[in-house]
Amino acid sequence: MIGREFEAARRGLGVSQEHVAAASRISRPRYSKIENGKAPSLQVIEVARIASVIGLEPAFRLFPGGPPLRDAAHARRITGFLALAATPLATRTEVPLPSLPDRRELRAWDAMLTGHGERTAIELEMRLHDTQALDRKVTLKRRDDRTEHFLLLVADTRTNRRVLASLPGLFPDLPRLSKGDVIRALQVGQHPPTGIVLV
Repeated sequence: MIGREFEAARRGLGVSQEHVAAASRISRPRYSKIENGKAPSLQVIEVARIASVIGLEPAFRLFPGGPPLRDAAHARRITGFLALAATPLATRTEVPLPSLPDRRELRAWDAMLTGHGERTAIELEMRLHDTQALDRKVTLKRRDDRTEHFLLLVADTRTNRRVLASLPGLFPDLPRLSKGDVIRALQVGQHPPTGIVLV
């Protein structure tokens, strides 16, 4: 708890709560609540001020907190693509990756095709901007949930076509697929091959 870290650092310096509160430009009662973990809310600026007074350096990290909010265009595109799948293929969206014994899994595939005892994991990218981050994200997901097939759907826009054309080595293990071939496989109830396809 951050309050305990503040208290330990303050006591290590041998200074009072009053001293830290005054130097941090907050009230003494407010500082006491922060140390005791009873502050109803804690602002980043307060953390930064207190930390600087008692010789700590704050560091913040962001962790996934569930499925990301998708815009309407993303939802329409993924729903339209999945609607092409014929039986015996079944479709689902926002499919969590399997949890590990030592870690709660917070990631999810955008969609999944199941059928014939196999799975196709699907990710949809509306705009290719940070291709290195996308490569890492996809590689880690595929490592941690080894499905039989994987499709990286990329929105068919001028910008995305330009990015893919300028980076022929992007995703070397994911061949560029024909949209027509992928659609034909789905329409006869077959898993499409692994690769990248513009949709």
